[in-house]
Amino acid sequence: MDLLKPLKSAVRFNTTSDGVKLVSFKIPENKAGELNLQIRKEDEDYSYRYYIELKNKFNKLLGYEHYSYFKDSENITGLYIKVEPEYRQRNYYFGEIIRLASIIEMLENKVKNFIITSKETAINFHSKYKFRPAVTSFDSRDKLLQNIAADKGREFYDLSQKALELIEKIKNHKLYGLHIRDLNDEINNLFYNYIQRAQTVKNPQQHQLKWVLDMKLTEEEIRKNKDFFNNLFNKHGIDYRI
Repeated sequence: MDLLKPLKSAVRFNTTSDGVKLVSFKIPENKAGELNLQIRKEDEDYSYRYYIELKNKFNKLLGYEHYSYFKDSENITGLYIKVEPEYRQRNYYFGEIIRLASIIEMLENKVKNFIITSKETAINFHSKYKFRPAVTSFDSRDKLLQNIAADKGREFYDLSQKALELIEKIKNHKLYGLHIRDLNDEINNLFYNYIQRAQTVKNPQQHQLKWVLDMKLTEEEIRKNKDFFNNLFNKHGIDYRI
C-alpha cells in the first residue's frame, strides 16, 4: 500500500525593480490551519527594509520579521522577529517558518550572512537554527564573559575558568590587529559552547547569557546543515531544498 505523501506548497518569487527576489509560499497543514507567508518591500522605489509576514487564511497576522538588505550586499541585517503572544510555546512553529523564509531569501539572493542582535530570551531560538555568536563590541564581550565566569554550576566549571582566563588576558595585554581577531574567535567559540551546553543540563534557564548577543548565520553554515534545514522544509510542506 502506498503511503500518503505530505502535502507540499510551491515556493514562488516576485522580483523587485532593483532585482531582489522575494519569496512567498503556503503552509498547507498547520495546527492553526492553512497559512500564507509573503515577503514585501517597505517601499518599491527607495526602501531597503523588508517584511516577512505570516498570516492565516483569514488574513490575521500571526508573526513577522523586519530586516534590511541592500541589493548585492553580502549581509542581511535582522531588525526584529516576533510571533504574536497567544501562539508562542504551543507548537505552532510560526517562528521556525519565518526563519525558513529568511534562509530561502539568503540563498536565492546569494547573501553570505544574516546578522542579528538577539535579546537574551531569544538566544536559544536563534541558536537552534544555526546562528552563532559574533560579538565584536568590547562592552558586550566583557559583560558576557563576566556572566560565564560567574556561573558556579558543576557542569560549567571549565567554561567558567576559560572565561576568567580570557578576562585576565584582556586586562593584561594590549591587543592589536590579528591578535584581536584571534581573541574574538576564541571568545565567540566560548559563548557558543556555553549556549550549547546549557541546553543539555537539567535547568537550562539557570544558565543563560544575561545580555544581548550579536549573532550570525552564514551561507556556509546553512549548506553544512542542509539535511537539517531540508527536513524542516519537508516538515512544513514547503517545496524547497538546499
